[in-house]
Amino acid sequence: MRLTAATGTVFAVGILLLNLDLGHSAVALDALGLYLTKNGYGGAQLIPLGNFYHLPINSNGKPANLIIDTGSPATLIFRSSLKALGLTELKTNAQLSSVFGQSREFYGTAMIKALAAGNCMLTNVPVAVIPALTDSSRYGNPSGVLGLRELNKFGAVLDLPHQLIYFRPPRTNFEAGQTARLIWTKNGWRPVAPGAEVSQAMRSILTEQGWTPIAFSISRRHLRVPAEINGVSCYLMVDTGAYLTMLDADFAKRAKIGGVRTRISAQGIGKSSGEISLAVFPSLRVGSYEIKRGSATVGVLDPEAIGRGTDSEVAGLLGVEHLAMNSAIFDFVTRTMYLRPPPR
Repeated sequence: MRLTAATGTVFAVGILLLNLDLGHSAVALDALGLYLTKNGYGGAQLIPLGNFYHLPINSNGKPANLIIDTGSPATLIFRSSLKALGLTELKTNAQLSSVFGQSREFYGTAMIKALAAGNCMLTNVPVAVIPALTDSSRYGNPSGVLGLRELNKFGAVLDLPHQLIYFRPPRTNFEAGQTARLIWTKNGWRPVAPGAEVSQAMRSILTEQGWTPIAFSISRRHLRVPAEINGVSCYLMVDTGAYLTMLDADFAKRAKIGGVRTRISAQGIGKSSGEISLAVFPSLRVGSYEIKRGSATVGVLDPEAIGRGTDSEVAGLLGVEHLAMNSAIFDFVTRTMYLRPPPR
C-alpha cells in the first residue's frame, strides 16, 4: 500500500529482556539467532497464518497481531481494530492507493505509545489507520501490518525460515564519533562502518550455510531488488504482504511471458485488480540467485505505483510464496536479502 501524504515520525526502541522467551517456552535459536541475541538484539516469534507471517504484539497493553509487510511503506492499523487497541484516529483528507490504483477511501493517523513484541518494546510508533480488509479471515484476521518504515528504522533482521524477527538494540550516542574499524573476512582485513560488525558476521554465518546475499534498495518508499525474467532485466518490489508474485501485464508482454487466464482477481488495500493470468517461465533470477521454473500471476498494475518511466520502475511484486520457499532472510541494517534453495 502507498500513502499519498507523509505522517510525523518518532522512533525509539528499548530491549527489555536478555533472552528470547515468548512467555510460553523458550525458543531454540540457531547460530544466527544466538549471535544476534549475544550482541543485544531482541526478538519475537512469528506465526504463519493465511500464508502470511503474523507478529503477535501488545499495543498499549492490548493484544493484537500484525502481518509483516515489506510492501507497505508504513505500519497500518485497520479501523475496525482501533477500539480494541485503545487508539484514537486523527482523520485526514488523503486517499489510499495501492499497486492497483487510487481508492476512494481515506486514511487517518494514530500513535501507538508502547508496542511490545516478544522481548522488545517499541515506543511512539506512528501508524496509518485504514479500512478493514474485505475478507479478513483469508489473511488470518490481523489487526494491521508492520511496514517497511519500522523494519528499516528499528534495524530489523527478518528470518522467515525460522519464523523469527529481531530488532537492533539502541545505538549509543558516541557511535557518531567513531571511525571505521577493521574486521577479518575470508578475503583478509576489511574496514567496516561503526556498528556494522554484527551484519558482517551475519553475512559470514549465512553464506557458509548456503545462503546467497542480494543487495536491495529502498526507492519511492518501497524495497526493490534487481531481477531477470525470461532474459529481460528488471527490478521487483519485494512484498511479504503479497500472497503471490505478480508481474505487470505491460512488462509480461515485453518479456514474452504468456499465461493462462483465470476468473480470479487480486485484492489490494482499498482496490482490486481485474482478472489475472497465471504464468510459468524457465527461470527467475533475483540478483545472482536463480529460482528455476519461475511462476507468477500477471495483471494490470498502476503505472504510478510501479514508477513506470522512472529510474525506480519495477516490473511487479516478488511475493511471499517465493520468499518462503527460498528461505528469505532480511538484514535491514545493510539492506541485504539472503536466499537459499529449498531442500530436496
